[in-house]
Parts: sequence; C-alpha cells; structure tokens
Amino acid sequence: MIGSQEIIDEICRYDVPLQRYTSFKTGGAAEIFVEPRNTSELEKVLQFCKDEQKKIFIFGNGTNILVNDNGVRGMVIRLGGVNFKKVSRIDKYVSSGAGVDLSQLIRKTALWGLEGLEVLVGIPGTVGGAVMMNAGGKHGNISETISSITTMTFDGKIKDYNREDVEFTYRGCNLDKQIVMKVEFILKESRKEEILERMDKIYKEKKEKQPLSTFSAGCIFKNTHYFKAAELIEKADLKGKKVGGAIVSKKHANFIVNTGNATSADILELIRIIKETIKKKYNVSLEQEIQIW
Repeated sequence: MIGSQEIIDEICRYDVPLQRYTSFKTGGAAEIFVEPRNTSELEKVLQFCKDEQKKIFIFGNGTNILVNDNGVRGMVIRLGGVNFKKVSRIDKYVSSGAGVDLSQLIRKTALWGLEGLEVLVGIPGTVGGAVMMNAGGKHGNISETISSITTMTFDGKIKDYNREDVEFTYRGCNLDKQIVMKVEFILKESRKEEILERMDKIYKEKKEKQPLSTFSAGCIFKNTHYFKAAELIEKADLKGKKVGGAIVSKKHANFIVNTGNATSADILELIRIIKETIKKKYNVSLEQEIQIW
C-alpha cells in the first residue's frame, strides 16, 4: 500500500508557472501545484497542507483569477483528475464532477434534451468554480438548477448538502473552506432543438457585447444594487484606458483585456484606477468579482 507521503511526492509539482493555466495569461508560479486524481488523494493533499501549514488555493480553469506576478506561496489544488470529470444521468437528474468544463456539461445536457443549464452558455470555467461563485447572468444563475452538492472541507471531511442547505448570493455562496467535488442538477425535459437554438441565441448576444475570445477573466467588478459596473465605467470615459499591455475593453467596459504582453501589475493598476475614479466621480465603491491571488 502506498503511503501518504509517497502519493504527495508523486503528484505534487513545484514552481509551476500559473500564467499558462489562467485566462489572463499573466502571473507568477505556484509554490506547489497538485491535481489529485480521486477523493483519497485530495484528502491526503489536504492533510499534508494541514501538517505543513500550507495555505490552500482552489483552482478550476483559471478564468476568474488574477495571479500576482510574484506567484503564490502555498498549495494550488486543481481537480483535474478523471474521477472529478465524470458526468452521469438518471432521468432529469445529472451528476457532474467539479472538474468538468462548464461548457461541455451545458452542451451534453442540451443534447440529452434537458434544459436549465443553457442559460450559462458563454461562461468559462469548471462546474466547481461556477458553483462557488454562483455563475450566471440576466438569463439565470447556476444555483437555480442545483439539487445537491458534495464537498470536502479543508479538514478532509466529506459533506453532502441539499440545495436548500446552501446559501447562494450574488456571485457567491457560503461554502467557505470547502472544495466542491460533485454537483447534482435537476433539469427539465425539453426538445433538444429548442434548447440548442436558445443556447445559440444567448451566445450570439454575449459575443456581440463581450470580448469573449480575448485574454480576460470576464467581468472584473460586481454590479451594485443600483448601478451596473460597466455603465459606470463607460460613463467615466474609461473604455480604452490602458496601462502597459492591459486595456479596458472597448466592447464591454467591465472587462480588462491582456493585449498580449500585460503583467498582473498592469491589470491591478487598471483595477485601482477604475475603483478610484468611480468612487471620486459617483461615490460608488466597486467590489471585485474576480479573485486576486
């Protein structure tokens, strides 16, 4: 039987550049990077972090993260193993591992003639990341389709939640210090042609208004109760504002785009400028939607 330390030695990698994994294509290296292949390995990784007092960072597809140019000290955990990428279906219930690409799950359920997830088309990332941030938009949020969630706490305990046990908020939920491992969705049966048509319509609408095929991390700021962040940024004439290789998108003011040679410092400086300008001009404090490591 292989011991915990042998497994850690086998699956952990050191000084791994994170820019190759993030949608911004910026940032430094992870001190330790690991992709556990199953629940047992994830538990051993978390025990190692506890024993060695390593800070834990959970990584999906890196589509909602800005990694500091100096990198991160601690353990970056990505559920990239095959056991976290399984999808199964029983009638209108669909079970998905947290490491599954959200876009793949959306397409698969649509082809099965199950509606509910197509409203999330165009949102990048993994299922686990989408659940943690309650991904969504004007057509709906992922929390509306969830039946149950299985997580592992940072202490290595497995927890099962029914949908009503979890408090979802705008771009967040109350599953702190837990790693989403599996999600079950309850969807509605429908004609796949109608679902695919709706998907296509939503995607085209987003593509017209958002710079989807660029190096970005989606919306940078959360909308406030009274104002949309993009409208405030546009009103403040910040569209097209540049710092180094980073620019406020001319297509959608709440996107910052890496034009090819931006650093995380460039993006952070643009974030600072936007926040200060909006606060000064409109007395509104913008809150980041992306995670900054």
